[in-house]
Amino acid sequence: MKTALPGAALLAVALTACASTPAAGSSDIADPYEGFNRQMFAFNNGLDKYALEPAATAYKTVTPEYARDRFTDFLRNLRAPVIFANDVLQGEPKRAGTTFARFGINTTVGILGLWDAASLAGLDRHQEDFGQTLAVWGVESGPYLVLPVIGATTPRDLAGIGVDRAINPMTWVQLDNDDDTDLAIRAGLGIAGAFNARVRLEDQINTLNAQPEPYIALRRIYSSSRQAEILNGRVNEETAYDDLPDFDDFDEFDEFEE
Repeated sequence: MKTALPGAALLAVALTACASTPAAGSSDIADPYEGFNRQMFAFNNGLDKYALEPAATAYKTVTPEYARDRFTDFLRNLRAPVIFANDVLQGEPKRAGTTFARFGINTTVGILGLWDAASLAGLDRHQEDFGQTLAVWGVESGPYLVLPVIGATTPRDLAGIGVDRAINPMTWVQLDNDDDTDLAIRAGLGIAGAFNARVRLEDQINTLNAQPEPYIALRRIYSSSRQAEILNGRVNEETAYDDLPDFDDFDEFDEFEE
């Protein structure tokens, strides 16, 4: 049964979209709808301030850090089939092999992904999605967009989200024979994943909001980090952004999207 990602989970992505180290990439992305985008950015910030942040703070209070870390590893492992499919579609057999091996090790030795045992074995994780695959195939990104709840994106990445959802086994697997139970499980995982992400990225979000122009900073982070992901981390020193804050790696919990 396909279900919608709860708004809280999308909002966690909205405020931290591509909140990874802003390495390398292209020039600032075209933003012809800046007026609309700024309004949506302010809307998403308001939702975070008055809804997601207080809820995430309560979640942090009642959930030990160890448990949050295990849940993060679990969610990351669930996304491995999508990453593997995009590795293959991009013609990256070595990275596909790493993803396949990571999933096997973490699902077994790591007990359903609750521990990232593969990293201890030297198999580092990486992130792929169909938006990146489209870029590798030569599809242009289109203009920068900030959408309510969804956050920073482009037409290419929006299309990628839909394809990733379609090829994700979690979209179709029956968790229980009852559709309502399936909906409740997916919603619960999505909401908990949003809280988990918000807690983990608290310092990064505060750093972003402390910038003189948070909207411009997020746009540049989104543009440069997406380009770095498309290039699989290869840095173009001539276009690197040295004036932006560093951000930790963030996984969008796409397995529960829409």
